Amino acid sequence: MLAPFMMRTPLLLSSFALLCSCAQSGIVSRQEYQHRRVAFQVGPLPLQWRVARYRGANLAFHHSSGGTIAASGYCPGGDDVPLQVLTNHLLFGIKTQKELSSVSLTLADREALRTHLLCELDGVAVELDLVVLKKDGCTYDLQLLDVAPRFAVHQQDFDVFVQGFSTSPHTQKKPDGR
Repeated sequence: MLAPFMMRTPLLLSSFALLCSCAQSGIVSRQEYQHRRVAFQVGPLPLQWRVARYRGANLAFHHSSGGTIAASGYCPGGDDVPLQVLTNHLLFGIKTQKELSSVSLTLADREALRTHLLCELDGVAVELDLVVLKKDGCTYDLQLLDVAPRFAVHQQDFDVFVQGFSTSPHTQKKPDGR
């Protein structure tokens, strides 16, 4: 049975990400997250995607048939790290990987990188769809994780989730209010 594995997988994936582990405070809903400088919206997911709480993910959803969609953001400031390097950070600790595609796109008026991979986690073959972008000193990542038979169906929901991504106006201000 894959359900216990799929419940653990976002925790595994998020532990490899360079994300803040902020306490859940501020505004949190099915489509919106806001805490300090990190604020974003995502597209709507069907109700079969239930809200889940995972360390490292600001918003996370688990489908009733399995699979996980998550969104995270953090504002490290400082270094301008390339999108490919940020994507690679999400994959730390995943030994078996095969990249199926990697494409640039525009999301929230910024360049983003979307990468589709086949991976193996705990001996189970899974597919990942990762979207990474940077905007106004913050880094955002959107993730879909599922086993191959369900991945294509859940990718349609993930596409809506990604297409609805935007950052909130207050994230465009610098910490000193300018």
